[in-house]
Amino acid sequence: SGVRKALAILRDYYCGSGGAAAAMLQDGSSISALMQQPAKPELHSKAQGSGTSIIGILEVVESDLATNLAKEETEEADAQSEYDKMTQENAVVKTTKDQDVKYKTQEIKSLATSLAELSS
Repeated sequence: SGVRKALAILRDYYCGSGGAAAAMLQDGSSISALMQQPAKPELHSKAQGSGTSIIGILEVVESDLATNLAKEETEEADAQSEYDKMTQENAVVKTTKDQDVKYKTQEIKSLATSLAELSS
């Protein structure tokens, strides 16, 4: 957003209305007659060539930043999707293994009971 703001300011300056630069001239009605108003200063001229090149460079920078941002957001979304998929797979595997432990524990108790009955 900083680059866009800079571009807008530079475009307004170099390509804008091109009106006269505001001079801080004093109003003669509030100043005594002894003071004379200075001559109007010459207007500042804009360097069109350098402004165009600066704007061009900033447009390239903005384009590169937008491209890189889009690429990073896509990679981040892909990584998040992969993480969610792996988390789901891990939850399924954990549940399966917990059930295996539960059934094997029941089987061991059953076998221990059977062994105790056969031993007596």
